[in-house]
Amino acid sequence: MNTTASPSHILPTSIRSGRGVAAQPPLPVVAACRTEGTTLQIAVQGEIDHFTVAPLSALLASAAAFGHTRLVVDASRVTFCDSGFVNALLAWRRGGRRLELAGASAAVDRLLAASRSGALLAGTAREVTRRG
Repeated sequence: MNTTASPSHILPTSIRSGRGVAAQPPLPVVAACRTEGTTLQIAVQGEIDHFTVAPLSALLASAAAFGHTRLVVDASRVTFCDSGFVNALLAWRRGGRRLELAGASAAVDRLLAASRSGALLAGTAREVTRRG
């Protein structure tokens, strides 16, 4: 039986400090969320990858289950993303729901340009506004 109180064995190496405790927790992926009728508006931030996308995926699945049919995503504050982010957005679209990318950072633009799936998302209404 392991009697240590340290969570270091379950934390990713990138957020461990010298003592096995997170020096600073990562930013939450979903920075803001608002609903209006059947539209869900979210702002995402930070690093969105296969390890951090779970809260976003859960939010989108829940919103779909409650009848939301349109998603507006502000991804202008995303500093890194991988196919986990694209997969979450594609899962939303699979149900015939609409998606609008209202803002995209350079990291999001690079991923969409490099990804075959980016072409599927490119057909969405897209008004990109850059910040910073």
